[in-house]
Amino acid sequence: MNTDRKNLMTQSASSRRGLVLVVVMMILVVLTALSTALSLRLTQVRRRQNYMIDYQRARYACDSALKYMINLLPDQRYTVVPREGMPDFSDLFWMEQADYESYIRSWLEVAPEEQVQKLIAQSGLDTEPVLPERTLAESLALLVKKMIDPNAGLEELAPLPLRQTDPSKIKVPGPYGAPWPYVAEPIDLEMGQAHVSISVEDENAKMPLGWAVSDNKAAQAALTTFCEWMSMDKDQIEDLQQECRKIREEKTFVIDPQPILIKSRAASTAQRTAQAQARSTASRFRTSRQPPGQSAARTTPQTAQDQLRPAIAHAADFSKLFHSSLLDVEDLARPRRNTGPRNESPLRYLALWGSQEININTAPRQVLEAAFTFAGEPDKIAEAIIQKRAAKPFQTTQELENLIPEERSRIQAAAPYLTVQSSFFQIRIDSRCGNARCLAAATVFKDQKKVETLAVLYGR
Repeated sequence: MNTDRKNLMTQSASSRRGLVLVVVMMILVVLTALSTALSLRLTQVRRRQNYMIDYQRARYACDSALKYMINLLPDQRYTVVPREGMPDFSDLFWMEQADYESYIRSWLEVAPEEQVQKLIAQSGLDTEPVLPERTLAESLALLVKKMIDPNAGLEELAPLPLRQTDPSKIKVPGPYGAPWPYVAEPIDLEMGQAHVSISVEDENAKMPLGWAVSDNKAAQAALTTFCEWMSMDKDQIEDLQQECRKIREEKTFVIDPQPILIKSRAASTAQRTAQAQARSTASRFRTSRQPPGQSAARTTPQTAQDQLRPAIAHAADFSKLFHSSLLDVEDLARPRRNTGPRNESPLRYLALWGSQEININTAPRQVLEAAFTFAGEPDKIAEAIIQKRAAKPFQTTQELENLIPEERSRIQAAAPYLTVQSSFFQIRIDSRCGNARCLAAATVFKDQKKVETLAVLYGR
């Protein structure tokens, strides 16, 4: 009996110890889960805090870079350079990556060594040549020739140099020497812990979207031609035209806009009050001092609250409209062809910042042909421009009229839409710090040393 009781007690104790162990294990599991969740939470908070710190650094660097470029622009003079004999940038949009490489390879085979070395250096590539160009079969043929004719020299057996260059890495120079539409090679800076890339683009080298929201039917047709050149289908063109009509309801685009006098409500009220007082004073004075039929000279007080809005401010209005929800740019930004790192898309060739004119020295072929849609033979005019400017840029639009006398009247009709000197430029800032990134795009109007910022947009 005592033995059974003892065994029972032992079993009971073992059961209690097992239960305690289970409870302890459960508590440990719960504590482990809580600690893990807390640790993950703290890690997420720390990462978010670090990201916010990195983003603020990137944002400050972005703002500093933008101010730096705006202060630098007045002293910059972007000059179009001759590009005779160099590969032309005008038709690159239509080239898929394989066609582009074939185009560059063909040019490398026939171009003078000086031009090749210059282009390779501009592209940041190695300039050392140095594979034998002659094939094994050609070398064997020369050896057989030597055996047949012992008097034949061995100079022909010398290896010929072949430029060992990757065509996909060659950068075709644009009108300013840098790849189109850059006016100079992008600038890379280190600002604190942020890395900043700065580029400046020529907006007058692109197709002004403002033409599509003008009251000029020819200008509207030019955009349709441009879209067709961009390989956009009918539905995409109609969608873009519908969006442009909505923007036109907000504001109509005008070539060569004029300043606008803006009178504030407060100014108008003050002016009416002053005029009423002047009339009352004049009436009292006329009654007491002047003969009938005579009146005192009335003066209209000048209010300091009236403002003259400059003409360039219209461009700022359109830049805001073109970057609003009224315009869907996602489809425009989609590449139409397999263009590799060049990423050729219609959006790249569209001016969305309110520029009014096309620079015939810097615009590619499809933009030129769209600009001369209302002319007789736009393809002929565009080709003449491309051939002429490669050797010597146009100084005036009059030179274009003299170049194609039979199209003089049509070129004169297009003259208000053309220029030979760009004044609208887009500044793009890409700032990175850690995992954070800040993007900024600003458009400026540059007239000699006068630079005016029209609009600034930020993104991530």
